[in-house]
Amino acid sequence: MNRRILLVDDDLAFNGLLAAALREEGYYVTQVYNLKQAEKSLLDEFFDCVILDVRLPDGSGLDLLPDAAQSAPIIVVSAHGDINTAIDAVRKGAFNFLEKPFDLTHALLEVKRSIEYSELSRERDDLAGMVGGDTLSEFVGKSPSVIRLKETISMIAPKKVTVLLEGESGTGKEIVARAIHQLSGRKRFVAINCGAIPENLFESELFGYEKGAFTGALHSRPGLIEESSRGTLFLDEVSEMPPALQVKLLRVLETSTNQRLGGNVSRRLDLRVIAATNRDLESYVIGGQFRSDLYYRLNVVKLRIAPLREKREDIPVLVEYFLPRLCQELGLRKPPALSAGLLDEMMGYDWPGNIRELRNKLLSLLAVNGDREILSSIGLENPENEKCIEKAFEEVSLDEMEKRYISWLLKRHSGNKSETARILEISKSTLYEKIKRWESFECDNDTS
Repeated sequence: MNRRILLVDDDLAFNGLLAAALREEGYYVTQVYNLKQAEKSLLDEFFDCVILDVRLPDGSGLDLLPDAAQSAPIIVVSAHGDINTAIDAVRKGAFNFLEKPFDLTHALLEVKRSIEYSELSRERDDLAGMVGGDTLSEFVGKSPSVIRLKETISMIAPKKVTVLLEGESGTGKEIVARAIHQLSGRKRFVAINCGAIPENLFESELFGYEKGAFTGALHSRPGLIEESSRGTLFLDEVSEMPPALQVKLLRVLETSTNQRLGGNVSRRLDLRVIAATNRDLESYVIGGQFRSDLYYRLNVVKLRIAPLREKREDIPVLVEYFLPRLCQELGLRKPPALSAGLLDEMMGYDWPGNIRELRNKLLSLLAVNGDREILSSIGLENPENEKCIEKAFEEVSLDEMEKRYISWLLKRHSGNKSETARILEISKSTLYEKIKRWESFECDNDTS
């Protein structure tokens, strides 16, 4: 891909000479000659590097630095520079400072180095956000729903379409979002949890702000939307976005521009949005909690991520995937084996917390019993089982309720009276007395 360079210099001869040299190296070059033209170009286009003169007819190029350096590396040039100018330029965000006249070969090398450094920084940021293995190759499962999901991700990832992910908590919506991003070839992945940011900070965090927009805004700052330009913006828990800001987000999506809080300039964006929710967003629209026009703008491609209880065949695959990684995390040398009974227990459990709950249950089990060769129980209780227990306790005496509960505990722990007494926080002798009393009562009432 040919890189784009913005060259800002009012010296016509110098501008033309450097632009010709850059084009010979394969760069696309936009030439401008003053501050106003430079500002417009930065708003309208995306550049991989900016070469910026200090003294321009309508102001100092250094005034452009704080904003421009957010989107591309800046190489400042000047025929009137000194050490103080260089320090000021770097402090305001310049990648480097070159004093005119300079060696053309050296200047071309600095342009190449600035672009490479910028791209490596973005890759580093992406890798930092990928801790935990959020890649398509590590999106584990053999169920038909997982296979279809992988195929769909591969199909839509290169296309610049907005994606809406729907699924319960713990199903892996962010993993899917990162997989789409990585296969898209776009630059930075920026994630924001719409339910975790206080409403009074939401607008400035998402859309950015200009200096003086509010008390404490001492400097202009781009928001997460601008930072994700040419990358992917992931809006998690989008249903929690305040209604007033839904209107502003809709405008961003419709116009591909962003206007900061307190500003009147619209900045051009190259934006790819992936939104996620654990709610039924369509019912939120019907209930008036979410704007219908924003919903339809987000719902270009909808992917439903099935809960774990609907793809139980993936449970053994996930266990096999997580065990060695969790053992490494805990410093265990060898993953223990899982008994057939434990696997049956896991297969029969509904996993309301989905894959996240499965991972955390395994982590807890290994942390406590990692020294064992075979793991035999994980202590899972299905919500449906709890309903049965509640039903068994309806409209009975307190003594009968106690009897049924203790009987259930004894059965659950294979008749282990010591463990049952520990859970009940009574002595073993007290437990024996209760059991003896109940046995005696049954004998007294036996009419056979």
